[in-house]
Amino acid sequence: ESKINSQVERSGFELEVHCADTVKDASILVDADWLTQIMINLVDNAIKFSAKAPLKKVAISAQQSSDHSVQFTVRDYGPGIEKAQIKKIFQLFYRSESELTRETVGTGIGLSLVQQMVSNMSGKISVANCEPGAEFRLTFAERDN
Repeated sequence: ESKINSQVERSGFELEVHCADTVKDASILVDADWLTQIMINLVDNAIKFSAKAPLKKVAISAQQSSDHSVQFTVRDYGPGIEKAQIKKIFQLFYRSESELTRETVGTGIGLSLVQQMVSNMSGKISVANCEPGAEFRLTFAERDN
């Protein structure tokens, strides 16, 4: 949270963090550095793509599902992602904006890298539009004790 909080505050955004009590006792097998980098990348994208949103907030949550997996979410309150783009955004070098009208900087490797890291830790990543904004969901199975 501390690494992300300074990133969010510098951008003039508010950070909302919620961690369900059930998650605090859960055990997942992930690389802590990778998970931190994934969250930093997703928060950076949330800030970048919702810079003009009236509500400047990024919400992060962690909760345990009924199958005992742990789900982390990163949500912004921007315009969301066009339906035609959702299936493409994890492709390497894919940029959702045209080169002529692009307002954001980047190379188009961030989400592809995030997907690879999540997959290499046997997790899953998905994205859904919310009203308003977009929410990225990372799911990791609970480790057998």
